[in-house]
Amino acid sequence: MPPAVPSRAGSLARVFRPYRDVLSVRGVVVLELVGSLGRVPLFMAGIVCVLHVVQTLGLGYGPAGLVGAAATIGTAISSPWRGWVVDRYGLRRALVPTVLAQAVCWSVAPFLPYTGLLAVSFLAGTLGPPVFTVVRQSLAVVVPPERRRTAFSLDAVLVEFSYMVGPAAGTAIALGFSTTVAMLVVGAAQVVAAAAMFVLNPPLRSTPPGPEHEERRATGTHGIWTSALLLAMACAFAADLVLSATDIAVVARLREEGAVGWTGLVLAVWAAGSVVGGLVHGVLPRAVPPWLLVICLGAATVPLTVLHGPLALALGTFVAGLFCAPVISATVDLVAHGVHESVRGRAMGWHAAATTVGAALGAPLAGAVSDAGGPGAPFLVVGVLGLAAGAATAVVAARTRLRPRFP
Repeated sequence: MPPAVPSRAGSLARVFRPYRDVLSVRGVVVLELVGSLGRVPLFMAGIVCVLHVVQTLGLGYGPAGLVGAAATIGTAISSPWRGWVVDRYGLRRALVPTVLAQAVCWSVAPFLPYTGLLAVSFLAGTLGPPVFTVVRQSLAVVVPPERRRTAFSLDAVLVEFSYMVGPAAGTAIALGFSTTVAMLVVGAAQVVAAAAMFVLNPPLRSTPPGPEHEERRATGTHGIWTSALLLAMACAFAADLVLSATDIAVVARLREEGAVGWTGLVLAVWAAGSVVGGLVHGVLPRAVPPWLLVICLGAATVPLTVLHGPLALALGTFVAGLFCAPVISATVDLVAHGVHESVRGRAMGWHAAATTVGAALGAPLAGAVSDAGGPGAPFLVVGVLGLAAGAATAVVAARTRLRPRFP
């Protein structure tokens, strides 16, 4: 009899078996479900606040953007400190002020004047649920080192799905009911998510800290500022700046061409490219350094400058999206392997701060460049910046002889 030809389905199953192995690790499925529960309202919050300021308070998009900026600044400032609190006192004690702050802030926010909303947004951002850092920190503990890249890639893909669901759900609630109802829903969801994380209390260390750890913590021998963390932060900052600017540039280009109705589809295709790229990155036989992925992201963003029409732009963003989830998961993986687990919470907090600042700067940069040089100019500018940042971090990595030691 002729030898059996393996089916295409069987081949795909073997290729993506690493994901099955990760999902079979005890606690991973529940951790990601709770993480997604917390991320969706975080992505809802931005668009809901914009609609509330514009529609309910009757102000412009500039003041609406300042509300989001206040929350972003609060998040960026507090992320490293929140990571230190988790490392020092444990997750549950760190979540208590989060639950209280989210319950109070989102309960009063819909009824405040604009200045009060700015202050409450900053406070809510400062004491926001540390969902991203906690999920990634726990994955680094419960998943074997040889499967961490797959786990972080899966997590990045699930973030993309949360990004697709959150703004759409927030818009639907705000337009179908009111922005007041939408803000109350966001607050309730934030509280529920933080409470669920409190109950789950995922492990953040492989072993309980003992006398040796306390001595090292006291003497500072568990250093946080490793070259791996610094380079991961640089790559994460550059990548999120490019991604945030690209988001604004896509909207500007479609509006200029009178095709603003295609915005949702183009952004969905962009996210689909990120999902595909993330899934592939998680099963590659060898790790791809994050600085190389930043270079690829920048190189793939530059051609968007000359693309016109929603279909061409969708195709271009799909290609650029192939590097979105991989570059974020690669930087997280580098942090997880580059610092001691006793300071991993702080390290993940600094990584989150770098991504937050990059995203916060990307949007106004794209707006300024678009106003000065047209809606296609931001693609070129941030693409070149991505290329330069990736090349610079690659040079530094070579000079410090930093090589990813993970599989």
